[in-house]
Amino acid sequence: MRTGTALAPQSVKENNKLKAEDFSVHDWYRFVLSFPPHLVRDYLAKFDLSRDRVVLDPFCGTGTTLVECKKLGFASFGIEANPMPCFASRVKTDWEVDPASLFEHAREVAERAARTLQADGIEEGDDLPLFKRKLARKTTALRTLPKDVMALLLTNSISPLPLHKSLVLLEAIEELADERYTRYERLALGKGLVAGIGNLEFGPEVGVGPAKADAPVLDIWLRGVRAMADDLPTVQELKGVHAEVFHADARQAPRVLRPNSVDAVITSPPYPNEKDYTRTTRLESVLLGFISNKQDLRALKQDLLRSNTRGVYKSDHDDLHVSEHDEIQRIAEAIEKRRIELGKTSGFERLYARVTKLYFGGMARHLADLRHVLRRGAQLAYVVGDQASYLRVMIRTGQLLADIADSLGYEIVDIDLFRTRLATATREQLREEVVLLRWPGKSRATTMSTNRYSAILENIFHSKFKTGMRQVDFEREELITTAAQLKIELPKNLGDLIYSSRYRAGLPDSIRTLAGKGEAWIIRPAGRAKYRFVLVPDKPITPNESMTMTKVPDATPGVVAKYAFNDEQALLAKLRYNRLIDIFTCVTCYSLQNHLRTTVPNMGQVETDEIYVGVDKKGAHYVLPIQAKGGPDHISIVQIEQDVAVCTQKFPSLICRPVAAQFMEGGIIALFEFEESSEGLGIASEKHYKLVPPEEVTEEDLENYRIRG
Repeated sequence: MRTGTALAPQSVKENNKLKAEDFSVHDWYRFVLSFPPHLVRDYLAKFDLSRDRVVLDPFCGTGTTLVECKKLGFASFGIEANPMPCFASRVKTDWEVDPASLFEHAREVAERAARTLQADGIEEGDDLPLFKRKLARKTTALRTLPKDVMALLLTNSISPLPLHKSLVLLEAIEELADERYTRYERLALGKGLVAGIGNLEFGPEVGVGPAKADAPVLDIWLRGVRAMADDLPTVQELKGVHAEVFHADARQAPRVLRPNSVDAVITSPPYPNEKDYTRTTRLESVLLGFISNKQDLRALKQDLLRSNTRGVYKSDHDDLHVSEHDEIQRIAEAIEKRRIELGKTSGFERLYARVTKLYFGGMARHLADLRHVLRRGAQLAYVVGDQASYLRVMIRTGQLLADIADSLGYEIVDIDLFRTRLATATREQLREEVVLLRWPGKSRATTMSTNRYSAILENIFHSKFKTGMRQVDFEREELITTAAQLKIELPKNLGDLIYSSRYRAGLPDSIRTLAGKGEAWIIRPAGRAKYRFVLVPDKPITPNESMTMTKVPDATPGVVAKYAFNDEQALLAKLRYNRLIDIFTCVTCYSLQNHLRTTVPNMGQVETDEIYVGVDKKGAHYVLPIQAKGGPDHISIVQIEQDVAVCTQKFPSLICRPVAAQFMEGGIIALFEFEESSEGLGIASEKHYKLVPPEEVTEEDLENYRIRG
């Protein structure tokens, strides 16, 4: 997806004379908390990229990275889940419009708005020289927003008269809408609302200042459009440089970007704190129609990285991605302990510990999925900061993100100190850092982590194993001490080591060869932070390629099918929408809960992808734990054992029927049911299904199914 640019290849350092001060495209609309443009230039220079490279900002906000890339001739992509800054980024990187025509059109819009205000008996003010009028004030019914829409705004964030004028101006923009100019005019109003028209103030958090009885709305707006018109001639020689912004969730980059399409990442994600970033843009988001009701606001928050308690929902499960990260769990426990000590009992305060885990789990999801769109050797810079917002418990954000990235196969290049800032509560100096990463390529990263993990597991196993043993116990702490002895740099996300051995790479050959004929070594949980190598009958759970396949009319909603990945979440969705569990088991089933996580005696913490409950024609009740695997991961009998243990504990009166699902080539879904025997859990049945358009289920297919039945 490399895109040609308007500049010939040259070093960034040669063209770094182009400073942000030369023109202020950034100021068309910008978050108070945006990171400075010079930081983007500095790291583009440090990465020493040629002009045919592509840069991504997955948390692009109002487009700082994209604007700087375009100024320097780099093609770029941005991802932003908040619709208002996403819109701003798109406009700020679109330099095609004729500046003189833009301002002339804006004058026409202002004239129309002024005439409407005159008819209302409202004088805009003598400070606007574009209009000459002598008006007598008279009482008029002021325009406002519907009550339910007004409720979305911060109370008193805009006074009645400025709101009336803004709505009149917005109406004039819509009445004279011209696709060449309207987006710029709307953006200028968005900036004006937070920079003079409304009553907002910005400090550590957005707030409401003293109410303005009036504001020169048309003057503020026209000045904003004029700033755009003045800036555009300085950048239009670069208008052919590609910049594209996607309205999407940064945790799901492969949904909008092609594989192996990105050479560099420069970004500043949200920090784990109590700043609700939707409040920062709430005024303009509502007035410009990006948020119309509470449902819109909820949908927006659900697409954002969980960085504050106002955006946490019961269905969230990003925290599962760091459930084995000791330091993150320690921090969450410290926050919860401090909350209890201080007697803090509000709903928000009770969520402090959880949002910390959700934040880092969301970043783990982001970094994991991002690997699919990175080219080998891609360089990454993440601007992050330490936080002490949650009851003064220190969170070293940069170091923790580096640990997570390391566990996912990234190389840690460095952690640069960007600046320090004074903590509001503790008055301590907090570090703002740039975490520098490199993506070595999937195969190399997998090999690196596999080799490290194999060496640690081999050492632990062989230090304890004696001929004839059928189980070898060990504890998580031994992973750390063994890594230290072997001088292996171990990621703090130790869960990835166990996960990889179970579902991806398998155990090292030196362990596997010690199994007898028809047997295999596996790792089972044996309690909290305890594990056990166990010798079991060798029954690999892999789809039988020779089995027949059954076509099922695809009932997956189109919008879900369009954006679904080839991963476990997509697989679970397809099972649910197409009632494949019902079809497979001949039981009427209902999804009860996603990602049930609990503690089981002698196993420790376990997690099940989804739990179904069902009833058959005789009235018997069932519980069906579902495990789903997509991509390269494989089903493990250990997961099935855990599912059975969970159901035995949580649903003792129901009949347990464990099921596993696996994506196969060609879109085929393999389903397995398991049952207990004298030799342990084994496959009781296996069926293969393919979801197809209804017209692809032919008369011949139906006849074959009838005969089969």
